[in-house]
Amino acid sequence: MLPLQLGRREFVLAGGGALTACAGEPEPNEPGAVAPALELEDFQPESPRFGETYGLEEFRGSVLFLPLYAGWCTTCVACAYFLNPLYKEWQAEGLNVRVAAINPINGKTNQKALVEVCDFPLLQDNEQSNAWETLRGTKDDLYIYTPEGVLSSFTDYTGASQSAMFSDAGKAKFRAAIVEAGG
Repeated sequence: MLPLQLGRREFVLAGGGALTACAGEPEPNEPGAVAPALELEDFQPESPRFGETYGLEEFRGSVLFLPLYAGWCTTCVACAYFLNPLYKEWQAEGLNVRVAAINPINGKTNQKALVEVCDFPLLQDNEQSNAWETLRGTKDDLYIYTPEGVLSSFTDYTGASQSAMFSDAGKAKFRAAIVEAGG
């Protein structure tokens, strides 16, 4: 079998010509990936670190529930609105979880829309960190990191309804994912 390098992953041709992953570091949106080093400004006035620039390591020690929400997107703003009380519910249950969202570079002028609907940390992407690209994510994607900063699960919402997260089944799914990640 001949190895094939795609990005940072190595694949080999398995029986029938299928590509099978082998050695290599996981992509940033694959479970097992370490949270990337980012430097993002917190623009949420209710956040304890408002106005400061910091990275995802700030959340180490807790499970991090990290959605990519854009202030210009009405669905993202609605999701942030519904996520806020859900996050408080998780905390009231004693889950070791924190929530933060990353607004895209092109969403800086629409920060207020997110600020008005939630009080968890909101981080602004920038040209230096290019977080959305670094994470290999798109609008509405969701990352859950362990307390050690390792990606436990990734939810790609491309083509899916983000509102499914707020159904009873969706809430149970994400609560289970937080518990599995160490929350």
